[in-house]
Amino acid sequence: MNKLIEIPAEKWPQLRDLYSEHKDKASCYNTLQSFIDWKRQEPTLPLKIYSLNNEWENSGTYAAHLSTFKQVFCNTLKDDLSDLIEILNCFDNDNMIAGFQERVLPAVDKHYLDSGLSNGQFSNNCTIWYHISKNEALNFDIRLPENITIKDLDESHAEQVNSVWPHRSEGSVHFVKMLIRLHKSIGIFEGDNLVAWCLRLPLGALGLLQVDQSHKRKGFGSLAVMLMSKYLAENNIEITAPVVDQNVASRSMFKKLGFKEIDKVYWEFKL
Repeated sequence: MNKLIEIPAEKWPQLRDLYSEHKDKASCYNTLQSFIDWKRQEPTLPLKIYSLNNEWENSGTYAAHLSTFKQVFCNTLKDDLSDLIEILNCFDNDNMIAGFQERVLPAVDKHYLDSGLSNGQFSNNCTIWYHISKNEALNFDIRLPENITIKDLDESHAEQVNSVWPHRSEGSVHFVKMLIRLHKSIGIFEGDNLVAWCLRLPLGALGLLQVDQSHKRKGFGSLAVMLMSKYLAENNIEITAPVVDQNVASRSMFKKLGFKEIDKVYWEFKL
């Protein structure tokens, strides 16, 4: 009989390394590296990773639960998704299944159906997963306009970032604070005013990219992307970004910078 087990944090690098050939994909190497880094910084972070028995040692099948924010990240290296479905069914349907590849969409759909929901009671956000090579990012020609400075964000900026985030929800400012606290961020400042920013998602990808309304169409979005991409390249991290399918302007910007579409990535949740 299968048994859900928690994978101890000291074995997370072993799980991560199973995905070493998939560094440009979602919920693979870079996501697990994010979780390793976060746990080192905050050992009490409510983040646990689960598998069935010790099957993960061969199949890489896992589900990571960020319980405070009711988010589950999952993947498997197997073509057969039955074990992944069984793991997901150990979580209630109030959890969002976050940032997963299109190839595991059937497993996530089955989880919500198995939980008692019918079609129409759960939905997903589809994003296009973009990637650019580290060499291309290192060659970005970055020039700062006059009176512009670049600094990391701190938690005092979370309210501003959250206030214009299209996917904000009740309590999401605390999620933004966590991202700022535990991951690299880029803040573009004019004097003391924060006018544009780019964070990193749990997936390790670029996210929450935004430009203040007063500074749109000045190239600050591209500047933030180039700065974050160059930082990742200098630290030998694959550069990826999810963009909502309908966001034509952002998709055009990423393509103009040299990013390529390589996958679709989903966030699925109960309505």
